[in-house]
Amino acid sequence: MESTALRVYVRNSTLQRIGQVADYTNLTVVPRHNAIGAITMGIAADSPSAPLLVEGNGLIIKTPTGHTSLSGPIRTVDWSRSEADAGGGKLTVGAVSDDELLARYACWPSPTAAIGSQTASVYKIDVAAVETGMRNLVNLNAGPGALASRRSPLLALAPNTVLGPALVREVNQFDNLLTVLQDIAGAAGLGFRVVQVGSALQFEVFEPADLSGTARFSFGLGNLTDASYSTTPPTCTRAIVVAGGGTSPRVCKTYDRADPLFPGLVIEQFVDRTSVDTASVDLAAQLDQAGEEALVNGAGQGSLSISPIDLPMLRYGRDYNVGDTVSAQLRDGAWYTDTVREVTLTSSAGGSSVKATVGGDSSGDSAVGRIYKYIAQVKKDVGRLKTRKAA
Repeated sequence: MESTALRVYVRNSTLQRIGQVADYTNLTVVPRHNAIGAITMGIAADSPSAPLLVEGNGLIIKTPTGHTSLSGPIRTVDWSRSEADAGGGKLTVGAVSDDELLARYACWPSPTAAIGSQTASVYKIDVAAVETGMRNLVNLNAGPGALASRRSPLLALAPNTVLGPALVREVNQFDNLLTVLQDIAGAAGLGFRVVQVGSALQFEVFEPADLSGTARFSFGLGNLTDASYSTTPPTCTRAIVVAGGGTSPRVCKTYDRADPLFPGLVIEQFVDRTSVDTASVDLAAQLDQAGEEALVNGAGQGSLSISPIDLPMLRYGRDYNVGDTVSAQLRDGAWYTDTVREVTLTSSAGGSSVKATVGGDSSGDSAVGRIYKYIAQVKKDVGRLKTRKAA
């Protein structure tokens, strides 16, 4: 019988493959849509592969058919041993996906200028396509177009396919690059990722595929072992966007969007764009963009957790992936359609399994997860105030 175990390879700091780990005891791989994925692997400390598992190297996870599930740098190598353990104990290796590279960088207001010449307080985007704006942010802050001192030598950009509508936006000085990309992509319904292509890490923007008509899961179809569905209320159904008020007249505008999961519920949220000059010719577009992002990020969420069974006609990694839209049948026969936000792949000597999270978001779809997300947003807003005062 053909093995279903995931294959693990080790790469060095220049992304060259230097070995395979065939004797791991357990492996968990979590690819995430528009977010940093994770890898956790257990292995005997005296394994012949152990010397390869060091910080600075990385892991490449592939399915038995050769599809790359995830790759990224090793961040932790923890050793433990109990009295009952034989041999030299065990190692627990932790790695993150290559998307983590984007989280290391800030968005400079004048990315082509030296740090002593950062006189602007915002970076202005005015492009005909969202993808172009996202690529410019990555290119100028971390990619080939960045200052030599900031440039990541491994980062490359995929060709521009000009996805998404026009984008007009101001990025506050030194906002985190990954966070800004998540906001922009989420509002536009696009995906992005950093993947290893040869000896480079390539930034790609893509349009998620709608596979809801073909990637369908239900107990009746025989491709589910378990499923659970939960909802969380919105945090924003009315965005109050405020611009100016400092060096230009104050402008306020509201944006409303009724939540289909919680009709009649009104939750107002202040969206601070007081750094925007209200005399700007693109003021309306900037207000619209800010309102859209707040409503998208604060929408109520339904989250479906399913354990699919890989069948010859429908397999993860071949027929659907993280970011794609799929369908699953809930109680009373209703079909739920949403984005695959993350997938948890587990592999061991006893076999492998797939568990997918559909809908919600990759930061946690429970009420507790939404609270932590809200706290993170508060911290980001405080950071913006600090950088604005420093301007």
